Amino acid sequence: MPRIAALRPPVPRLATALADLVAQVPAGRVTTFGALARALGDRAATVWVASHAAPLRRSLTAPWHRIVKAGGLLPDQDPKLRDAHAQILRAEGTQPIDQQVDLARYEFAAFRSPQPLLQLRKAQEQLRARQALDTWCGQPRQVGGVDVSYRGNLAVAAYTLVDVRSDELLWSTVARRPVEFPYIPGYLSFRELPVLLELLREVQRAGRLAEVLLVDGAGILHPRRMGIAAHLGTLLDWPTIGVAKSLLHGRLHGAPAGGRLVPGRYYAVTIDDEPLGWAVAPRAGDRQPLYLSPGQYVGLDTARRIVAPLLTGRRLPEPLYWADRLSRQAARDGADAEHGSPRQRSPR
Repeated sequence: MPRIAALRPPVPRLATALADLVAQVPAGRVTTFGALARALGDRAATVWVASHAAPLRRSLTAPWHRIVKAGGLLPDQDPKLRDAHAQILRAEGTQPIDQQVDLARYEFAAFRSPQPLLQLRKAQEQLRARQALDTWCGQPRQVGGVDVSYRGNLAVAAYTLVDVRSDELLWSTVARRPVEFPYIPGYLSFRELPVLLELLREVQRAGRLAEVLLVDGAGILHPRRMGIAAHLGTLLDWPTIGVAKSLLHGRLHGAPAGGRLVPGRYYAVTIDDEPLGWAVAPRAGDRQPLYLSPGQYVGLDTARRIVAPLLTGRRLPEPLYWADRLSRQAARDGADAEHGSPRQRSPR
């Protein structure tokens, strides 16, 4: 059985890091959502920065009002709020003209930052040295699935164990943990791995860890080839396969005209012309395919061979169908549940 490693580096408090950056913007200067995201270490965080800052900026609370959109435009749609925003900036020495700030004159970009997202990317890249694909080629009798749902600031992870031949759900458990990290494309691991590792420690103690795990998310179809399935498999030192509902990174090849995939047929997905995953429409009429990619220890053909018999007419493979269903149900019902106390059950 694997020794479940801790998540390293620890998940940073991104909201605190952002507040520290905004506090560095002096009166009479402005910054942009994109500049703040770059100071955090990755422009991919721009949408999260804008969302997190929105209520503080709209309240015109200093210094959050010193954030403007790309090009210097004042962000608010409400004309009254925009006028109030412009007046406060003028009082500090910034002179918006026609609701736009001259960034060449007023932009502040000299941030002091440890760039926490850059540190997380480096950790992902270092993990790639431990990645081993196409070294496991068995035919599992049981396959596990893990998925995470959310209720407010609570993450609820579910594990399911399914018999491959009968499609029977043999066992399941859930775990809950407060969310510590926002959703940012390319960094899902740092949002979901804390609760998944807690869940899988309980699975291991119960002796129910499957030979292969399906993970809701990308494997090596990822900008750093370290999506959540690859990250989890590397930490577990265990075979994993990523099954994603959307394509984070890569190109689909051979799709028919109109983009509708032939049900049950597997289409190659490449990164830099290298085949790294598959797209498949599980059922007739599915507009969005699933994207399979190896996580750890399995190769492309093995991933397809393992997942194919688990697509039994539902949108998701059986282990992930049940993990999705149970995590959602537990999230709905778990408002009074004690954090961090997994619940186990076997089917009746």
